[in-house]
Amino acid sequence: MKARLAAALILAMTLSPPSPVSAYRFSGYKWPRAEATFYYDIIDVEGNGRSPGGISWNEAFREAMDRWTNHTGFVFDAIEGIRPDPCKDDERNTAAFRRDDCGFEFGSATLAVTYSIFSRGVLQETDIVFNANEEWDVYDGPLRRVNDFRRVAVHELGHAIGLDHEDGVISIMSSLIGDLTVPQRDDILGVQALYEGEIDAPDPCDITPLPLNTRIENQLTLSDDCRRADIATTADGSDDSLVDLYELDMPVGGLLVVRMRSEVLDAYLEVRDEAGKTVIAYDDDSGAGVNAFLTVRLEKGRYRVVANTAFPWADEGDYTLEALLQFEGEAPSRVNEDNSITLDAVEYAGRYYRATLIPFTPATGAEGRYWRLAGASLLSPQPDALIPGALVAPDSLDLIFNPIPALGRRYDAILQRYDDPAFPQGWIWRLKSATPRP
Repeated sequence: MKARLAAALILAMTLSPPSPVSAYRFSGYKWPRAEATFYYDIIDVEGNGRSPGGISWNEAFREAMDRWTNHTGFVFDAIEGIRPDPCKDDERNTAAFRRDDCGFEFGSATLAVTYSIFSRGVLQETDIVFNANEEWDVYDGPLRRVNDFRRVAVHELGHAIGLDHEDGVISIMSSLIGDLTVPQRDDILGVQALYEGEIDAPDPCDITPLPLNTRIENQLTLSDDCRRADIATTADGSDDSLVDLYELDMPVGGLLVVRMRSEVLDAYLEVRDEAGKTVIAYDDDSGAGVNAFLTVRLEKGRYRVVANTAFPWADEGDYTLEALLQFEGEAPSRVNEDNSITLDAVEYAGRYYRATLIPFTPATGAEGRYWRLAGASLLSPQPDALIPGALVAPDSLDLIFNPIPALGRRYDAILQRYDDPAFPQGWIWRLKSATPRP
């Protein structure tokens, strides 16, 4: 017999907190192998083969199938130009717009229904009926008043694979259609479990080496298949925003500075462990404007850096990325015998300066070690080296050394910007931390 597998898809959903365990659900039926072929030639009830935005319904449906194939390894094949009746049992999987739900009225909030024919738990046919009484278009980004055909097709194809609704975690199989447009981590794990031993989910993310002290120029583009959902862990959020993934080798333990800058993106950075499962440090807007700037002390080893955007719906554009850690040669900053600090090259607001800091005693008698700026001059010409003796953090104006020699050792040190009411015109810093290098 023919049995209904899909429920109504309504409204926009808000991303719910991830569950600590996978929560995917199965319909109880699956294909003999991890593959299925759809026959279709989709036109709307007005006879249009293209959406109002110009993308053909066939193209959008094919892209929806590709999103499952690319993310999970379940293979959807497409044979276009054939238009079977989705309400007829003919051993052909198909999809079409209809005014009625195979002879019945659609529910008031129903966008699409997936029907399946099965025998003893084995799928033999699936057909998807889209409610032609609703308004449709094809687009990415947040859900609009007009329904997005492609993301609804992605959801319905999940039913065609054998997945059921799942509302307990972030999932494209949620019973409420929302802002997600691709299979999420829980969906991918569900397909792997359903077809265990038959498929291995492809790794959607290329991992690029990130050399230290070198500026990388790259861009986030829709042609990149890697999205945040592909690398989501049980401890962080998931969305469809684009990401680039990098591998970083720390030759020594020390204070790492990572910067991501862009004229068009709201930069977002993460440093993760080698497996990419644990977020060690992250930053959104600590750089100038909406650029990302983070510091984190790491041990010798291998790590992953995630370049992302904090605004998922404006996630395309150029950016620069650099990871700064001095581990060889003479440090271009030093503590002198009189406790003054010489900075042969300090970076501030994208320019390089030579500066001197001298010991300072606050009028308030506050405890700690303090220095004030005694003089600074712009270096001309600007040096080509990307790692200076110190950096001024854009958000806090802290001075960051990685490292600075003092008392025969090398220290990763941070001087915290300090406001002294008795010296309002001065630039003063207080020693916040100093960790010796091994």
